[in-house]
Amino acid sequence: MLRPLIMMAYKIVQITDTHLTPAGAQPANHQQLDPAEKLQAVFDDIYTTNVNPDLVVMTGDLIHEGHAEDYQHLRHILGQEQERLMAPIKVILGNHDRTRAFYDGYLKQPYRSRYYYKIVSAEWDFYFLDTKCGDLEQGYIDHAQLDWLQAHLTHSAKPALIFMHHPLLGAPLTNMAYSILQNGDDLMRVIHGSNVQAIFSGHVHFANTYEIGDILNIVADSTAYHINCANPHEHFVVDATAYNVIHLGDQGIGVEQRPLRLGTKTINTFKIPNTNFLDRGLIMNEINRVLS
Repeated sequence: MLRPLIMMAYKIVQITDTHLTPAGAQPANHQQLDPAEKLQAVFDDIYTTNVNPDLVVMTGDLIHEGHAEDYQHLRHILGQEQERLMAPIKVILGNHDRTRAFYDGYLKQPYRSRYYYKIVSAEWDFYFLDTKCGDLEQGYIDHAQLDWLQAHLTHSAKPALIFMHHPLLGAPLTNMAYSILQNGDDLMRVIHGSNVQAIFSGHVHFANTYEIGDILNIVADSTAYHINCANPHEHFVVDATAYNVIHLGDQGIGVEQRPLRLGTKTINTFKIPNTNFLDRGLIMNEINRVLS
């Protein structure tokens, strides 16, 4: 793997699965606390404890099935926090986000079916992928996006990080194939032997870490609510708030989890009859629907 001998310290805050409530709706999964207040608590903690990030990344499920005005309001909030933290805030989409509303309200740009991009620092490349599969819970990376990623990786010598919403299948997620990235093998073929050092994701609402080959996978807990998935066929939801601080430097990659709140009262449960990957035909049907 490519790694410079001397690297400047670089710090990234990862926030994921904020599930902000659309105007006029009730908080998702019977949250007792407003998810907007939880997100504000995160930003306040970043500021008051002098995290001083170089970059803030929000890895999807920004708004829980909201509209353009909800994304416009989020844009306003994040603009204020960028000024306060003096660090750029970058976002990607999750399965509960609505792409057209995001383009209309947040980006204020013409609609495109996928939202992915790359930014660079002096010593690192950061890739932000779109794993949305229409309005399905599961994730899928289309081949045009994989081709784009491969082309960029091929022409860069810098170490790279990937941010995306849906995690790859790893040891802590053995019983969650039904929900996570459905074509992780395709992504691994693209990044195998490349300069990708780590993948950061969210989606499952509990923190976990694992390796696939020599690539570190870090899955962050949610800002909105935590899910206990120990029982593969019944998951339990509690109010919770957490975020991660990612440290990059000479000693490699380190991640500090910052839990601000973890409730003890179950506020919702999910029954999971089948833990296997989704039928690929359903994935293809949803992709074709979005593109039609």
